[in-house]
Amino acid sequence: MNRSYAKARTRALPDVVLPEPRIRPAVLRLARLLSWPYLRFGLGYAGVELRHPERLVEAFRAFMSGETRLIVAFRHPFVDEPQVLGWVFLRGVQREARRLDIQLPRQPHALFVHGYEVPRWSGFLVRWLLPRMGAMPVHHAKIDLEGMARIRAVIADGPYPLTLAPEGQASYASDRVPRLEAGTMRLGFEAASNLDKAGRPEHVMVLPLSVHRQYGPKAERSLKRLVRRLEAFVGLATMDGRNEDRKSRLLVLRDELIGRAEALYSLKPALGVTPDERLATVVDSAIETGERILGISRGAGDGDGIERVYRIRQVGWDRIYVRPDPRALSALDRAVVDRRAGEAWYAMRHMELADFAWYFRTEPPETSAPLDLVIEYTQNLWDLANRLAGGAVSGRKNVRPMKAILVAAEPIDLSKRLQGYRENRRGAASEATAALEAAYISCIEEIRRG
Repeated sequence: MNRSYAKARTRALPDVVLPEPRIRPAVLRLARLLSWPYLRFGLGYAGVELRHPERLVEAFRAFMSGETRLIVAFRHPFVDEPQVLGWVFLRGVQREARRLDIQLPRQPHALFVHGYEVPRWSGFLVRWLLPRMGAMPVHHAKIDLEGMARIRAVIADGPYPLTLAPEGQASYASDRVPRLEAGTMRLGFEAASNLDKAGRPEHVMVLPLSVHRQYGPKAERSLKRLVRRLEAFVGLATMDGRNEDRKSRLLVLRDELIGRAEALYSLKPALGVTPDERLATVVDSAIETGERILGISRGAGDGDGIERVYRIRQVGWDRIYVRPDPRALSALDRAVVDRRAGEAWYAMRHMELADFAWYFRTEPPETSAPLDLVIEYTQNLWDLANRLAGGAVSGRKNVRPMKAILVAAEPIDLSKRLQGYRENRRGAASEATAALEAAYISCIEEIRRG
């Protein structure tokens, strides 16, 4: 795996400083022109299907007509949802509006929230594009008053809807909802309360969007290549031509990869321990190793482990991309920050493994399961091997061709829930988050029904 992202960083770099997010009309026009060719030829999408497009179109129409404020809350299982949704907002909503004979006041767009780390690990083009499309960075693991102020301002008065992933990051699971963060609903309730106090009539709406992939027979060949490549990478003899069914091959790969991960942390599972339990122990060991290298104490009230992953990521990137500019330091000071950057990079290899493995469901789908679930599981096995090798999300493999399917659920009106919010803010946010989860699950069930 001779990938640039898997090569150790041993030099501290000047921090990436983005300009203030500001929409540039010329950039939007260029994005509208290039978004589909990028999806088709860059990512391998043969099409995008919108289910219940009337819900999406009506949500945008009501927002652009000044009747509502809108938060689009999308599922994030495949990593490239922002690119797919970028096309949907720039072109797809307008196309569906024309088909439904609905007049939109202007051309749609939406403003994405992204992690502060994205412009650090991505290339120059992404760094240039994000702020000019109005995308807003935010920190996961430290106080970010400036970033949160931008987001609040967009919800209340922005020219386009706010778009974010309540899962917080990629979850690698399209057929279930592993976790949701309550921050989306808290922000929505806060905006609804402020609008109500100001005497403004707009309701704050949250539109759930569930994102899925569908594969045709042509993807079988690509899937077989990925399985063979994974077996070769792990060092297993390929089972092509044998009487082994696909599930058996995936089980062998799963057990081998979990065993390799346990060996990395000198773990010896007890008899009768399930693969899920074994992997959970690996996740704990990986997080603890990353924290130990960086000198981070676990602390109290760390929740489900992902918060600890966020903290390792924050500290790690802050030691690789530093302020002041390391090029202005003395030789000794430069050597010290370079050393800290190298240690941070290795600490983050453990974090990347824990980050993925926390979400990974170890039991493979049955051979008769829908092809999209078999492909997703195989991709996740590759990702587990990739993370063991020191890789990150950029090493994930796509199986082509594929079609994106977006299912729009009924919007959740937070303004109608304001009384409950005033009586119990935490409880109201939890109930609204549960309603969002139920909406996603309903969309997943719709996909499974065909």
